[in-house]
Amino acid sequence: MMIKNHNYWIISRNSNTVYWGDGASPDWTVINSFMWHPAGRSGRGVEPHYHDADEVWIFASGHGEAWVGGTAYDVTPNTAVYTPMGTVHWFQMLTEFDNVSVVTRLERQKRPIHILEEDDGPPVPTVPGFVLPGADNNGPIADRGSRCPFTELRHIDFEAGAGVVESTLSANEHWLVDVGSVILTIHGFETELAQGDVAMLRAGAVRQLSAPDGAMVCLVRE
Repeated sequence: MMIKNHNYWIISRNSNTVYWGDGASPDWTVINSFMWHPAGRSGRGVEPHYHDADEVWIFASGHGEAWVGGTAYDVTPNTAVYTPMGTVHWFQMLTEFDNVSVVTRLERQKRPIHILEEDDGPPVPTVPGFVLPGADNNGPIADRGSRCPFTELRHIDFEAGAGVVESTLSANEHWLVDVGSVILTIHGFETELAQGDVAMLRAGAVRQLSAPDGAMVCLVRE
C-alpha cells in the first residue's frame, strides 16, 4: 500500500521493496529508499564495496564492526554509519541484529549495485564518511560535513503514551517503525504505522505522532 499526497507519502512494509529504482520516493526528498531489514544472523556481513549514491545504515540492535574508508568502528544499537558516494565500506556483525538503510538518488554512472573495486575499478571518493556511536546518537548531528543531507539519523524509544506534539515541519522528516506501532496524524488524516512501515513528510506539513502502547521508531530528518 502507498498513499501519496503532495505533503506526504505513506509506504507499507510490503510495498517498500525498491532499493535503487525510480519512483520509490517523492521527488521533493533526497532519499531514494528508506527500508527496514529485520533479523540478520550473527556472523553476517557484506563485502567491501562502494556506491554511486550516499548510503546510511542505522542499526536498531546488535553488536559488530563497520569499516568506513579503511577505519574500523564498533557497532552497537542506534549506531548510524554514513558512507558518501565513492567510499569503500563493509560491516561484520557478531550477534543477531536488525537495521535500517537510507539511500540517496544515484549519480555518476548510476549503477544500482554493490560496486567492487576488483571488478569495476577503484572508487572516486567524494568526502569522508562518519559513524555516530549508538550511545551518543541522541539528537541532531553535530558535524555532518559538506555533503551529508541529513541533520538527524537515529532510533527513538517511545514509552506507552509518548510521541511528538503537533507541529509544522521546517524540514523534510521521515519515520520508520522498528517495533510496535504508532499513530500518525498529518493535516487531519490519521493512520497507523506498523513494523516496517514508512512515513515521508514534506517541509511545511503539520504532523503529530503518538505511540499508545510504546514503540521503537527510526527518525531521518533532512
